[in-house]
Amino acid sequence: MKWRRIEPSASAPSVADEAVLTTALTTEELTRIFIEIRPNLERVIERRILDRHTAQDLAQDIYFRLGRVSSLLSSEEGARRYLMRMAVHAALYHMRSEANRVQLLAGALTLFEGHVAEPEEHAHARDQMSLIEATLAELPAKCRDVLYLTRVEGLPREEVAARLGVSLSLVNKYVLLALKACAQKLGER
Repeated sequence: MKWRRIEPSASAPSVADEAVLTTALTTEELTRIFIEIRPNLERVIERRILDRHTAQDLAQDIYFRLGRVSSLLSSEEGARRYLMRMAVHAALYHMRSEANRVQLLAGALTLFEGHVAEPEEHAHARDQMSLIEATLAELPAKCRDVLYLTRVEGLPREEVAARLGVSLSLVNKYVLLALKACAQKLGER
């Protein structure tokens, strides 16, 4: 069998034309398309999850994910269809996640159903709390501040060090000192 070369006709797109047809949309073009159809995306999501604010958040998440797929989108119509598909999938994923969360919380509640703390448990907890408060009162003020900021406020130790104007190693030492003091007092009982 012999291969025969087919010459391009005037109506057939040239290689240069095909390159133009398959060029990825620019970030600006994708942003413009997203802004145009964002209300539709939000409506599609809201219809499924029944929460306008979450729908707005999910639509915003779609925009942030666009950068990862922008090289795959070569036409405006394709981009619009893809964004709508992303909206449907975002809503479905959110609904699945919420269902899992509700199921997990319901399971956690069954662990505590029917448990009523005895008066002795309340008294013991009160005694331990008083003991910890007394122990912390004996510590230096900076040590208490460090413990409060790291354990109660949940700040990273680096931020606590910067806020209090001390070194990170001093913050670590203060936390260790406070925890050891509390553990020692509780262990004595």
